[in-house]
Amino acid sequence: MDSRVAGEPVNNDEEKGTIVKDHRDGDDPSLKMWTLCISQTDKLDTAMAERWKADMDGILLYTGIFSATVAAFLVESYKLLKPDPGEISARLLLQATAQLAAISNGTHLPAPAAEEPFRPKRYAVHVNILWFLSLFLSLSCALAATLVQKWASRYVRLTQSSTTPQRRVRLRTYLFDGVQKFHTRWVVENISLLMHAAIFLFFAGLIEFLFAANDEVAVVILVAVCVLAAGYVVVTALPVFSHQCPYQTPLTSVMWYMGHLLAMGTLCLLACSNRIRAKIEESWRHTWNGIDKLLMDKAEHRLKVDEMALKSALNLCHDEGEMETFLDAIPGYLWPGDNFGTRVANIGSLLSETGEEPPLGQRIVQLFISCIDLDRRMDSDVRRRRAITCARAIWEISRAFLSQGLRVEFPESASHILQRLSRDHDHTVAFAALSTVAMLERALLKRLPYSEGKDGSIRSKENDDRRLIAVTNFITRVLPVIPHVENLSHEDFKATRRTLEELCDGLEGKKFSASAQKDFVEALGKASREHGASVTSTAQHLSGSPMETYYSVIISSTERLVKTLDAPFQEMLHENGERTSI
Repeated sequence: MDSRVAGEPVNNDEEKGTIVKDHRDGDDPSLKMWTLCISQTDKLDTAMAERWKADMDGILLYTGIFSATVAAFLVESYKLLKPDPGEISARLLLQATAQLAAISNGTHLPAPAAEEPFRPKRYAVHVNILWFLSLFLSLSCALAATLVQKWASRYVRLTQSSTTPQRRVRLRTYLFDGVQKFHTRWVVENISLLMHAAIFLFFAGLIEFLFAANDEVAVVILVAVCVLAAGYVVVTALPVFSHQCPYQTPLTSVMWYMGHLLAMGTLCLLACSNRIRAKIEESWRHTWNGIDKLLMDKAEHRLKVDEMALKSALNLCHDEGEMETFLDAIPGYLWPGDNFGTRVANIGSLLSETGEEPPLGQRIVQLFISCIDLDRRMDSDVRRRRAITCARAIWEISRAFLSQGLRVEFPESASHILQRLSRDHDHTVAFAALSTVAMLERALLKRLPYSEGKDGSIRSKENDDRRLIAVTNFITRVLPVIPHVENLSHEDFKATRRTLEELCDGLEGKKFSASAQKDFVEALGKASREHGASVTSTAQHLSGSPMETYYSVIISSTERLVKTLDAPFQEMLHENGERTSI
């Protein structure tokens, strides 16, 4: 149906057959999604095709060498299948000589008996059958390898053809579904089975050939081949019993399937309980999914593997850029969720690592030292990013260990560097360092020994007021920095709130000395005044400024602690009007 409005002039280009752009071309709103699909699938397809081609290149090289070797043996062995011309000539010459001698002596020789038709020896037939089969399988393997290379090239050519993104995605999905449906990956992986069969057929023919020639040589080669065959069987069977074994042969999957089918058949005869029936269903599910899926499932549920992976990744970080990337991933790794305790323990193992490589804490300090750029030769953006990355990694580790009641161990130099960066000329770096200093100090205070006071309260043996002083110091030191920080982000707000919540967690204001409470109230009063001033200056806007929001975070995060202070200090905030509602 024509979609033009009545009376609308006809476009001459349309009459001439010019293609008008619609949603199927570059103006398609979904183009971004199709392009994303292409970028992801192209990497997978290219890697798969290159892997197949590399495997087939190795097979073609070996089959060429092996086929030439077998052909050299066949050149001699096939002669055993027909009469030897030299032997026939010698026999005829012997008969002629005997007849000449008889004529010279005047005697008469009887006519020679009719010769039996030639029959090759049994060993010669066996050897040639084995070796010709070996050559046939070797050449078949080479043919299959060239076909796979052709399939891979065709697949890449069709899936990466220069058509519209949507058509490319559809064609690629259609073809890839065919790859899975026809088990192409299984076929490619088992092409080498032809080569293995060819090799053992050659060995079998070689042994029988040598037994016909010399028993001693044949026995030696037989022992060597038996050792090789035994090793092949072991390598084939090991992955069936130990799934993480890297060794396997094309027969491994066959043995695995046969073992599972045999086990299920045996269990079916004994299926007299729910437990056995559940075992049969589990075995059937594993058989249906395959050995590779079972391997992935086992690795998925072995949490110890995560620790090994982290250690390996850390040891592979050789330069500062790689180490910075590793530290940048720590906050996300330690985000509360499934297996949080195990993840914290994994990071703890990196901190206490005693191998050849230095532990994680020392690696962080080494990277942190580069941020103290006295000569200011380092690019300011690079320095800021690196300092914030290191600070946030220490912050997250301290918070995670604190939540699990674990002892956090960083080199003492880490605290010195953080204290120095908290006074940095770059206020963004100073802001991140202040939060980290407070969280690290809170984690260290967790380790102080406590005793019970006369009133039943828990008192620190070293200093009763240190935790409240830590809250006061954080508020006091961060307030002057806030106005100078550029582009306060949501992550900054969240980190400050979580820092104050950790600092104030479990604190009862009345249990601290009057001087400590007074200092805290004065620091909080200053934050309240700054909050009020920022609200006044931004009253004409629909939303407050970042600074106003940040002051609000400080006030709201300490609100519960304020309610536990002694009454005079609460009245001081109320009567002086220094605490502003949020």
